[in-house]
Amino acid sequence: MGRERARLFGQEAEAYDRSRPGYPPALIDEVVGASPAKVSVLDVGCGTGIASRLMAERGARVLGVELNAGMAAIAQRHGIPVEVAAFEAWDPAGRIFDRVTAAQAWHWLDLVTSSQKAASMLRPGGRMCLFWSVGHHSDDLADALHAADRRVLWRHYPTVVVGYAANKASDPTADYSPVRNALRACDGLAEPQMQSFPWSRRYTRDEWLDQLHSHSDHIALDQRVRERLFDEIGRTIDRFGGTFDMMYATILISATRR
Repeated sequence: MGRERARLFGQEAEAYDRSRPGYPPALIDEVVGASPAKVSVLDVGCGTGIASRLMAERGARVLGVELNAGMAAIAQRHGIPVEVAAFEAWDPAGRIFDRVTAAQAWHWLDLVTSSQKAASMLRPGGRMCLFWSVGHHSDDLADALHAADRRVLWRHYPTVVVGYAANKASDPTADYSPVRNALRACDGLAEPQMQSFPWSRRYTRDEWLDQLHSHSDHIALDQRVRERLFDEIGRTIDRFGGTFDMMYATILISATRR
């Protein structure tokens, strides 16, 4: 089901590329290091190349692997070479890399199989760098957005979870222990490290709705339900002045090959 859900991103590839936020410069600097021109990167699940481009702009040599051909085509349009395949089945053809990265993507893969495969493609001293951006609204806006979700969705999808659209800072954080445990089980990798990089972005009403079009939980909704939901969300943001600041933290989990 996760693989089929991941394929939904191809339906909104242009919206994904247009609206998904990038990553803070401090994170990219940490990933590519002090001499990025010397670094080769395999970006797994590269999507439209949002993270790939930031690393390439630093001078890193980036190759993407992406399941969705439509997403890959956009990355290629931006100058990122991409091989279209599911990472678990992808053939590296003997290639090795200084970094294996995944931005907002590693949770779609088989953690154990993919971690072992990625670790085997690292040079000694190379690093696995897996990262996710987690955002939250102010409490009052989050409450209002949650109420908008409830007014529309609970009639049609009483068990659906679209938490990203109405997160609070106090909500439970994601559990990254399965990711770290899968890395710990890989021969030759040092103890995984976790770092957090805070940042923020201001959204207008239309920018936020455009961004929601790129999330699989919203793509999967019936079109008529999604349209009603977006109308409610838009009116809610309008009541808060039409713009808001989204607070983000990008979580980096990394492990170095001995």
